[in-house]
Amino acid sequence: MSLLTEKEILNNAIKLAIDMEQKRQSKYAFLARNARDKKLKELFGHFAVASRRRVAMLKKEMKELNIR
Repeated sequence: MSLLTEKEILNNAIKLAIDMEQKRQSKYAFLARNARDKKLKELFGHFAVASRRRVAMLKKEMKELNIR
């Protein structure tokens, strides 16, 4: 059994983080669209934007680290 390299571990961790953030972003966007309360709609909208930004940051980091 071969051990994973540090780069492979980092690759897996970033891909998992991106997947989790994308799922979170989808949930928040859904909640923002369907919330009846204006403040909740706005709050979930902000959460969705924050998740989208984190995905972009993670993808940029992957590119800088030459991870695919």
